Amino acid sequence: MKLIFYFAVSLVYGFLLLPVVMTAWSSVATSPILTFPPTGFTLDWYQAIPSEFISALKVSLQVATATTVLATVVGVPAALAIVRGRFPGRRLINLFCLSPLMVPTLVIGVASFQFWARMTDIIGFNPGGSILGVVLGQAAFTTPYVIRSALAGQANLDSSLEEAALSLGARPLRTFFKITLPILAPGITSGAILAFLMSLDDVPVSLFMGGGAATTLPVKIFTSIQFSLDPQVMAIATILMMMSLLLMLALEWTMGIDKFFGIRESAK
Repeated sequence: MKLIFYFAVSLVYGFLLLPVVMTAWSSVATSPILTFPPTGFTLDWYQAIPSEFISALKVSLQVATATTVLATVVGVPAALAIVRGRFPGRRLINLFCLSPLMVPTLVIGVASFQFWARMTDIIGFNPGGSILGVVLGQAAFTTPYVIRSALAGQANLDSSLEEAALSLGARPLRTFFKITLPILAPGITSGAILAFLMSLDDVPVSLFMGGGAATTLPVKIFTSIQFSLDPQVMAIATILMMMSLLLMLALEWTMGIDKFFGIRESAK
């Protein structure tokens, strides 16, 4: 039975990873046309990546960095308030903060576009079509990841350490930066990495809130493959996948993916 189980699991993983493998394989194949199996080996397609893709990659990195900072600045205090606050409706606020995790990003993109279109008539300002607009739209669904990881990180926080620091004369702010924040750092870092990844791979929100000079790399790839599937697209897509893989490895090393998602090891 174990062999059958392992075989079934291998088939599932193979099915899921096959598009990734084919994309990376096609990016180093000599044929300019997508064929199976790809033939030859060359790195010329990486050297021939158009400049507009490089510009879009820079925009994606700028957006992802700004979104991660905004999500972290908002998410960490929100998580602390949810865990330590003693006020009515705390559980409802917790559900509200985490609810974007259950909403498709396409819905968030449409809602962001309509919200700022209405706000234009009220305040005369619409960040749509700019990097700021993309950052504000993406922050709506990346902040819950930071909150979730910060909540998980507080499970390892011993409140007696804070009480000891306060009893020895440390001010609350000093206690937070010297005791609380270092303990929560792995969880916060994991949430920030995941927020960066989600921002880097986002298409729907960037499609509705971006455009022009604020076109991110996933949107550029999405629009390009509608007309042709050039090897240069495969090359830049492979670079994006490798960046995501490296960040996921960093997430595993800092906190652990199982721990981040609240999966406990079974008792031995």
